[in-house]
Amino acid sequence: MVNRMIPAAAAIALLLAGAPALAHHSANAQFDTKQDLPLIGVLTKVENINPHSWWYVDVKGPDGKVMQWKLESLSPNGLIRQGLKVKTDVKLGETYEFRIAPAWKDPEGIKLGFMKAITVNGKEYVVVEL
Repeated sequence: MVNRMIPAAAAIALLLAGAPALAHHSANAQFDTKQDLPLIGVLTKVENINPHSWWYVDVKGPDGKVMQWKLESLSPNGLIRQGLKVKTDVKLGETYEFRIAPAWKDPEGIKLGFMKAITVNGKEYVVVEL
């Protein structure tokens, strides 16, 4: 009986470990990855969390109105692997240039995008090429 329980427990553990991978989405499903939209705006908030970080940027439009963008990016470790140390390299309230893939559909009142690159102190950090 015990000999059968160990393989069964191992199989259940493998299935449960794979569940988060099934829930992970493709960037192409939510974002127009063929576009390379430039954005310049003030960084207002960073949620540097796993599995994706979220960057909030206020962008002034041609009409002078400010629109908040919410940019999805890599995890904190993914950003570090690309050479960007969020805690020391970027500051809230500063203006940065981004290259993004805009969302296919935005929720009301906010614009969504996937961060492809950010320019900090004249250096472009390519976060991901989609």
